Amino acid sequence: MKKKTLHLFIFADALGWELVQHYGILKKVTPHQKKCETLFGYSATCDPTILTGASPREHGHFSFFVKCDPQQSPFKLMSFFKWIPDRIGGYHKIRNRLSRYFARSKGYTGYFQLYSVPFRFLPWLDYTEKKDIYEPGGIIGGQATIFETWKQSGKQWNRSNWRNGDAANYAEVEALIRKGEVELAYLFTAGLDATMHRYGPWAPQTKAAFLEFEQKVESLQALAEQHYDDVRIAIFSDHGMTEVTRNSDLRRRCEALPLKYGVDYVAVWDSTMVRFWFSTEAARKQITELLNAASEGSIVSEAQLSEWRCDFPDQRYGELFYLLKPGVLFVPSFLNMSHVPGMHGYSPDDKDSAASWLANFETNPPVNRLEDIYAVMQAAALD
Repeated sequence: MKKKTLHLFIFADALGWELVQHYGILKKVTPHQKKCETLFGYSATCDPTILTGASPREHGHFSFFVKCDPQQSPFKLMSFFKWIPDRIGGYHKIRNRLSRYFARSKGYTGYFQLYSVPFRFLPWLDYTEKKDIYEPGGIIGGQATIFETWKQSGKQWNRSNWRNGDAANYAEVEALIRKGEVELAYLFTAGLDATMHRYGPWAPQTKAAFLEFEQKVESLQALAEQHYDDVRIAIFSDHGMTEVTRNSDLRRRCEALPLKYGVDYVAVWDSTMVRFWFSTEAARKQITELLNAASEGSIVSEAQLSEWRCDFPDQRYGELFYLLKPGVLFVPSFLNMSHVPGMHGYSPDDKDSAASWLANFETNPPVNRLEDIYAVMQAAALD
């Protein structure tokens, strides 16, 4: 009789390597634990790489907002709301409702959120993740995701719905395991990320969240071992989390320059980086001088972008990148209006940025960076 095997892959958003070591979790469940190199950017960069094995320059994903011709912008009608003050227009309840309505009206199936982008700037921007990256055709570069590979394998497989909460996703995979109706499972969890954004990576609430996560994984393993002869578990993340210790008002200083947004330049102020496109040499000169004089970060060189595999020949995501030092946060930015205790998106070389690979089995070749995870999930379909 063929041996019944379960391959359980658990995605844990922001399960950083430094955090795993600090809290000392999951050593019994996953004795093979190691640091996994992350990427420059946010989940919008990292998650497509995990799903396809492709680098950002190949799959085409990096950040949500990019420069756009105002006549082609999906947000061009937002110019009617430019009179609304940023503080009021950026209120999260207003933005969440408006985001849901906008996504439905445009037929967007991917993760969509307007965050805190001022209404007055939206007409110069486009949004990149219009399609669900977990579904066929969702990757900008056209790469197939691991789930298309799993579907072709003929094995029973399941993928969590990222729109649902962790509790629903745990319950779904538990039910399938009890019935023995899954061989390949991808469990999506985002609770650790949310907790650390709210409280920071070293808070008592975060410690409790990590211990709860460990308990849930242990329970899943125990349940699976009752119904399968062989249970292979891998837990991995997209990035880590850094404690925010300082806020930067560089956006205010930039907007105080004698330049006009949409005329002289366009900028996207992400939480930990700002990306510029220039229409005039005067804007390029003044903004570059401002950035070089600022102490809270540095301009990212083209060589560094290439090394991080985030160089895009068409400069779609920016002509100039400025990255904050670890622990510094733009306040306000286009993604947050006020201080956030925990954030990611700093240099991938910083220790707190590193992701994790935790497993109860060895891999050959080893998982050293995010691009390597796809091959392990692909091999599971052939096992």
